[in-house]
Amino acid sequence: MQGIYITLMQPEPTNAANSIDALLLLAGSSAAFVASAGPAEASKLGGLADSAWEALGGGPSDLVFPEEFVGVWEVTSILTKVDTPLGEDAVPNLQAVRRAQREDLDRPTAYQVSFTRNGAGRVVYDRAFNTAAMLSMYYDKTLSFKERIAWSIDDPNVLTLQMPGMSVRTRVTRRSEDFPQPDRIDTSEYVESVYETGADGAPRIKASQCFTKYKFRSEQAAAADGGPAIVATQVVSDFLTPYDGEQAFLANMNKPYAQYTYRMAFRRA
Repeated sequence: MQGIYITLMQPEPTNAANSIDALLLLAGSSAAFVASAGPAEASKLGGLADSAWEALGGGPSDLVFPEEFVGVWEVTSILTKVDTPLGEDAVPNLQAVRRAQREDLDRPTAYQVSFTRNGAGRVVYDRAFNTAAMLSMYYDKTLSFKERIAWSIDDPNVLTLQMPGMSVRTRVTRRSEDFPQPDRIDTSEYVESVYETGADGAPRIKASQCFTKYKFRSEQAAAADGGPAIVATQVVSDFLTPYDGEQAFLANMNKPYAQYTYRMAFRRA
């Protein structure tokens, strides 16, 4: 998972924002594998709106998964590498990167990922469940997240989260998926996150990409040797925005300032 550097109970605001962004991004992009799935239809406005979104360059309206993946999976994730491709001077919050290097690198993390059906009957991420499951790992167990998350399975591109002292709105701006081999899939989602901390501060905007390469097999084959049904490599990239300084943004457009690489394994819960 990307940059999990949250402190329990009352995290320092900047670190909390980065941590929540990481969790929200991964909650929607922690597992994706398709066995000959067709174009997704995941808008409350129906196929016409989906076609318009795709025509504007957004890609498929949601990532679609095979029927056998409906339900909950136990995921083990290990952060294996943290890079700063533009150099540390270009990182807006270097403390967060260093914290990830110090506290999260090479440490396994376990969480759950759920798949469910949307209104069109397609199997998609349960992004609300996944977000709540991830946040529950890092906050006091007495804090409930179900009521704090607003998301529609049939209009999946926007998710909002209300936290004490902060609200977060994430929006998938474009996505893609590719099937290089029958047992492999590559997925990509670009996400814009907006953080509101109240009237005293301006909103903060963050741009990220989650790119994942999956290899999967049947659960029967996995049971035969006791291994996972799916393994994956995931790279989460953070990009500068105009809010980080117009000059730096223009000089480094489409170049990530931080990248987090993970290895993941999925087993049926």
